[in-house]
Amino acid sequence: MLLLLSNSLVLVGILILLGSLLTVRRILRSFPEGRSHKGWFTMGCLISLFVLGYLAYVNIFWEKHTQATDLIVPGVFFFGACFVLLSTFLSLNTALDIIRICELEKESSTDPLTGVYNRRHMEKCLQEEIAKAQRYKFDLSLLLIDLDNFKLINDQHGHQVGDQVLTDISALVLQELRSFDVMARYGGEEFLVIAPNTGPGYAHILAERLRKRIEMHHFFVGSKALKIKLTISIGVSSYGGSITTQESLVLRADNNLYLAKGQGRNKVIADQSKYPLQV
Repeated sequence: MLLLLSNSLVLVGILILLGSLLTVRRILRSFPEGRSHKGWFTMGCLISLFVLGYLAYVNIFWEKHTQATDLIVPGVFFFGACFVLLSTFLSLNTALDIIRICELEKESSTDPLTGVYNRRHMEKCLQEEIAKAQRYKFDLSLLLIDLDNFKLINDQHGHQVGDQVLTDISALVLQELRSFDVMARYGGEEFLVIAPNTGPGYAHILAERLRKRIEMHHFFVGSKALKIKLTISIGVSSYGGSITTQESLVLRADNNLYLAKGQGRNKVIADQSKYPLQV
């Protein structure tokens, strides 16, 4: 009876450790390459060594457990395996919970169509950047981008083509931005770029580069690979002077965008003090 019980504890411990290896495998699939991934790979290797040790123990002591004290080591093996399984299982659930939270946070801050940030996240980022500009005297500029005659694309080719154009333009603009710039879909066919540490001069240069990039690009969209040419108008505003709040900064960019539209579209109007804010 003691022999059967002791051998059963070790064998069940082996099965539990094998189950732990499956859990570790799922954890490895959840983590990208990095320190955590390497750490869990090492954990999997250690558990494999434990399995080999358990097998060696069974091979050596298979028929040598005759006293109650002989159950101590098999018992330690069994509960040790249970501990490993519980630890890996809790770690997996924690990792999956973190992934779900990150996905929910991303969904709440990004535009589902284009993948750039949404307006709510943009407003939060803009508040933070204005606070930095006020405290540390940093430069800060906004670029308000609007697609020229975008309604014609929806009317002539349908909203699916229009959606693809919006997605493609978002990708093109992101390619021209720096890693710390923030791009958000402001509404409809309008996008807003927050450019920290950027004064009026460089903001104008950036806006012109974006305008030319879109003007020179051919959009091949739809099932028939329609070739579409587009242009954009951009209103630029910069922090400073009377423009020190989120509302005034966005309003200045919006006014400059309105001027760009009025001057024939496909233009950039940078922040200019001679244009009063239109409230």
